[in-house]
Amino acid sequence: MKFPSILAALLVLACAALGAPVIVIDAGHGGHDQGGMPGQRIAEKGYALDVAKRLDGVLRRAGFRTVMTRKGDYFVTLSDRCRISNAQSKAVFVSIHFNGAPNPDAYGIEMYCYRGRESAALADRIYRQLLSSTGAPGRGVKSRSLYVLSHARFPAVLCELGFLTNRGEASRISSSSYRQKLAEAVGAAVISRYR
Repeated sequence: MKFPSILAALLVLACAALGAPVIVIDAGHGGHDQGGMPGQRIAEKGYALDVAKRLDGVLRRAGFRTVMTRKGDYFVTLSDRCRISNAQSKAVFVSIHFNGAPNPDAYGIEMYCYRGRESAALADRIYRQLLSSTGAPGRGVKSRSLYVLSHARFPAVLCELGFLTNRGEASRISSSSYRQKLAEAVGAAVISRYR
């Protein structure tokens, strides 16, 4: 066994011993569900999965236990996404999305949570880290009873990481290095909150 593998194993054990939650990473949409606006040129589902996989790597390297609601381009119902998260003994649900709007000038990052101080605190931390790390404009942290948030029994947030219907923002999002930056920012916020 190589040294980095031993270190990673020790980090996982340390996080488990400290009672760190399982981080459930939810890549929005998938399969027949492209995401975004009707007729949108760029499908949301692929970018959401890419950032979710990158986030999974960031958190695993930091020693967190993770579960992904989907690992490929297939459809998972909203109720199944919640079931996967709610089946854990202790979890935090982080849903990854990209935005779309009829107005092509709409742009920026926004966060959603529904209830509970912990969800609100996590949403705020991720939001601030995203703005700091990317320099993207912010649209705020909002409360909304989206299905995956309102049916979660643990802290849950939904990240809207930019507008694919905005030409300039879509161009940034198409960059692999920018998507890595997004994943690292979300990961840094989660790590600082739960380590």
